[in-house]
Amino acid sequence: MSDTFAAMLTATGRGAISVIRVWGPCALAMVDMAFRPTRGRSLIKTPTGRLRVGRMGAGLGDEVVIAALQVAAQPLELEVQCHGGPVAAQLVLDALVEAGVQISTAAGWAAQVGNSKIATDAWIDLARASTLKTAQILLNQAEGALEHAIEGLNAQEDAEALIAKSVLGLRLVDGWRVALAGSPNVGKSRLMNALAGYGRAIVDPTPGTTRDVVTVRIALDGWPIELADTAGLRETSDRLEATGIVKARVEQARADLILLVFDSSQILTFNDHVLMREYPYALRVSNKSDLAPAWAADRYECIPISAELGDGLEDLMKAIVHRLIPEPPEPGEAVPFRAEQVAHLRSICGRNRSDPQFRT
Repeated sequence: MSDTFAAMLTATGRGAISVIRVWGPCALAMVDMAFRPTRGRSLIKTPTGRLRVGRMGAGLGDEVVIAALQVAAQPLELEVQCHGGPVAAQLVLDALVEAGVQISTAAGWAAQVGNSKIATDAWIDLARASTLKTAQILLNQAEGALEHAIEGLNAQEDAEALIAKSVLGLRLVDGWRVALAGSPNVGKSRLMNALAGYGRAIVDPTPGTTRDVVTVRIALDGWPIELADTAGLRETSDRLEATGIVKARVEQARADLILLVFDSSQILTFNDHVLMREYPYALRVSNKSDLAPAWAADRYECIPISAELGDGLEDLMKAIVHRLIPEPPEPGEAVPFRAEQVAHLRSICGRNRSDPQFRT
């Protein structure tokens, strides 16, 4: 078997590009065997770091960009960038296998090249990141940001500051959950469709139409968010609707943020006031601003929108992001992203910083 390997470093599924890393003593020669340059000489004669464009894969193959990278004292590694999606990436991987390369994983690559535990974990999570913004934060950790911060701890306050950043770090892969709540027929489903940009939820004028939890994954300002449209909250004797309300309550309890939606064209009901008291920390939204108002949105600290026309959605999206990520990290900043890292930081608060657990 060959001792030259390839691993996908980006998440599987749809995306703009896929990144494949190839390493081992024969990496350059084997990639060169599979690479068909658009013009110029072979890959072997290309200076380190210079980008080459060509194709890889059976038939027409996929258009790729390749760079040879010198990593410390290790043999050359090659980074192959192809179109995103499983089909294009598989074309490239199949071509590499045909040239003699073995397929590995991001974790296998990280361990083989001598990365620390933090860096290895970061590369694993980087392959699962769903947005460029979260991928960049994880890349910073893979390149040493968190490890250097832990090594430089000199006070309990420093450790506590890192722990505070884990509130964001622990969401980098799975994202945040936002549940839409409110009385029936206030426009929750239409609002979810408007935020998603397409008709994910069924919209119907009949009160209580939503019976189950409908979810959709979106990105707001580069942050991954799962929206959950839930059943309208009210007292009911309908068994099916009651079941939907129970599911709604469970989903809302799991959410990082609740959007409490009201119909600004109708007088607020007793049920609406109950929901305001029940969810004091919700982000309040007054929908149907395209209709004549029955009450003033600012009186109840609501963000006025029209899910039908799209008015006010930009302000709402900014408010959602601000509530979920009030202090985004600076470029290159250390961010704990695994629960075990947070546990380690808690354990060293107030004691000597020499514990080597996360440095090897």
